[in-house]
Amino acid sequence: MSARKKATGWKVPLLFCAIILGLVALASPWRTQRLAPPPLPQELLEEARKLVIDLDAPDARPWKERIVQAASGFAGREVKGRLLAGLAAEACAAGRLDVACAAGVQVADEAQRDTVFKGIFETAAQACSSLPWAVFAVHGARAPELAASLASALEKRWQVCQGAKSDQAP
Repeated sequence: MSARKKATGWKVPLLFCAIILGLVALASPWRTQRLAPPPLPQELLEEARKLVIDLDAPDARPWKERIVQAASGFAGREVKGRLLAGLAAEACAAGRLDVACAAGVQVADEAQRDTVFKGIFETAAQACSSLPWAVFAVHGARAPELAASLASALEKRWQVCQGAKSDQAP
């Protein structure tokens, strides 16, 4: 048998890959893109950038273990989402907004994730000192309408807090 008649089989997989890449390139304009988060007051953003989520701190390790346990395993996405949402709600009730944010980003279902971040927002907006955590909630929300409404409420609350701060200044 001559070398010319021997098939190596490299042309068909290469052609298949080229077709798939072409289809992906053609479909890319129709993919939904995540919109940028709504604008927030710069001073509030600076406060939020100073926040640190450290789940390796001694008081956060039990929370971290619970997040890992809820997010891993063979359970379905819905079950994991419910476990993480419950954990985030529990963390909010305990005043651990850092843990709630860490659990919230692990929720895969966008509607469920939005519910979690709305809860984080409501908890963070209760006190002026925790208001920077609400920035995480605005940025974590997936639905553009929800993010916009949370950003608007956050800006109003921030202005109230700034007004209260200026009234207390000597």
